[in-house]
Amino acid sequence: MLSNRSIDTLIDLVDNKLTDIVPFDRDDVREIKSLKACVDELKALQSGGTMLLPKRRGRPPKDAAVAA
Repeated sequence: MLSNRSIDTLIDLVDNKLTDIVPFDRDDVREIKSLKACVDELKALQSGGTMLLPKRRGRPPKDAAVAA
């Protein structure tokens, strides 16, 4: 478990990175979205709330019985 001080430090680091990024292409926009989600997760941890894992993108794994 992370302490509140560690979470505050991580939030500050992510915020600093967010202010330094200049969105030039799609990869930069994707990274900004990822970093904002990271800040949201850290704030949820800090407040003691529960975190939901993001939904998995892409195709579902093939069932072993169907593949055989």
